[in-house]
Amino acid sequence: MSRKPRRDSQHLGDALEHLRVLRDHLNRGSLDDTLIRDAVCHRLEVAIDAVAKVNQDLLAEVPDWPKIVGMRNMLAHQYADLDQEILQNTIDNRLDGFVRLVERLHRTAATAER
Repeated sequence: MSRKPRRDSQHLGDALEHLRVLRDHLNRGSLDDTLIRDAVCHRLEVAIDAVAKVNQDLLAEVPDWPKIVGMRNMLAHQYADLDQEILQNTIDNRLDGFVRLVERLHRTAATAER
């Protein structure tokens, strides 16, 4: 039995849920706590992975997409070398913009799927 392909809006909804949980982790403590840092890194990585599953035409509108993928690759493949300062800077200065981007892409995808 084959699975029905998921829609872009579903992948983006998954990303938004991962980002919501990421914020919950941050509300529990700082990145100085290894468990919080690990959880935040994981949720950010899988949120970016979820966004990457959407139609590439949708992502063509995102000029920073290669940088976002670079961050995901760093989280996935160079985690031991990840500087906490870089992660903290990303959370402090880029997370809100990424959430807004995913929300906008989600709205666009949901509208196109109607």
